[in-house]
Amino acid sequence: MRPPTLLALLVGAATGAGGLLQGLQWKKAADTGLQEENATRIRELESEIQLLRSENDSLRSLAQGGGEIEVPTALEHYVEDALGLEFRSSPVVHRVAFEELRGRVIASIESRFPPNSLDHRQQAWRLMGLLGPDDLFAPQLAATRSLGARSWFDDQTGDGWVTDQYEPTSIPDQGALLRVLVRILLHQHYPPAPGYSGDEPDRSREALHHGTALALENRFLARQALGIGFTGSQNRNNDAGDLLASLPAYIRGLATFPSRVGLPFAERHLNRDALAPVLHSPPLLTAQLYPQPGETPIALEFPELSGTLVLEESAGRLGLELWLETLNPGDAPWLEPAAAWKGDRYRLVARSDTQLDLDWEIELATPDAATRVAEAGRIMAGFLAQSDTDPAEGETAIAPDGSRISVETPTPTRVRFTHHSPE
Repeated sequence: MRPPTLLALLVGAATGAGGLLQGLQWKKAADTGLQEENATRIRELESEIQLLRSENDSLRSLAQGGGEIEVPTALEHYVEDALGLEFRSSPVVHRVAFEELRGRVIASIESRFPPNSLDHRQQAWRLMGLLGPDDLFAPQLAATRSLGARSWFDDQTGDGWVTDQYEPTSIPDQGALLRVLVRILLHQHYPPAPGYSGDEPDRSREALHHGTALALENRFLARQALGIGFTGSQNRNNDAGDLLASLPAYIRGLATFPSRVGLPFAERHLNRDALAPVLHSPPLLTAQLYPQPGETPIALEFPELSGTLVLEESAGRLGLELWLETLNPGDAPWLEPAAAWKGDRYRLVARSDTQLDLDWEIELATPDAATRVAEAGRIMAGFLAQSDTDPAEGETAIAPDGSRISVETPTPTRVRFTHHSPE
């Protein structure tokens, strides 16, 4: 479908949604018995309208210029030979103005989650201490993917993008284009499952696919170095480095996980010609991508809840590692307990329209690891409560807003972190 046509359809959808939103508001005024149901639907529609606006902005940019670039046949064949796959349809790579790229990335990040669930995740991550009160997940993560980027793959559409600074004769730009072609080819053969499978499977798949693309880009650049003397130096982007350093450890860790852990994982399997089975049955847990995956994970269950379940998810080994990193950046021994991760679940429960309770259960492989994670939890509780002292085990820290934070070890290998709204 042509971008102008799609733009018109999306504008029409947004207008229709707006009309439905207004109708719901009138209905709410007329029938107070449906107030709660309508309020929920209104929030969903507001989220959908905001997403449509972001997509409209990106499509407007595409409709006004840019267009597609011609993909060199040699690069297509290189990617196909390296992976033993063939493109099922011609890869589509658009050119976009550099200043417009970030808007597209934000829209893609927001659209991957079910309606309203990104807001709920942000609330949970703030209660856990992974994000600060002013941090915004999608814009900050999008900044790491767009600042200084030569190319970007949109896993919502399966298309690639290069900026208007793309030069076909530039070896680094060819490498960046090749990286996008790898993602397109993998997407065509191993597309994401319908719906949203959860944070852990989604992050694991992204790390596997992006890590594979990086591995093949590195091989391509190494071949150019041998063939024509190209040194492979893609200019370091100081702005991108400064941005990463300024972001929360959680955002920084999610942004670098595909290169830090996904790339070595892909290289290990490429070197053994064992990548195809992994792509066919990809890891579902971030723990499975590490060199030492650790103990066999277990499923955790919560007791009966009192209130309305808003969100239930897993932070995974990656989330636990980044939680520890938040407390003590750069301290490798401090992060060691994350390798003993055996499972975790957190849930966000609403006791009223304004009261949200977080409960996070973490299972570790050894009592020593649980002791160290519990110690970290008490430090986090003291930090979130803005207290001069950290609470003892089972003791509740009271934050200035009245919220209550505590850490317990119900079993020798289980840690429970809670952050509840004021009573």
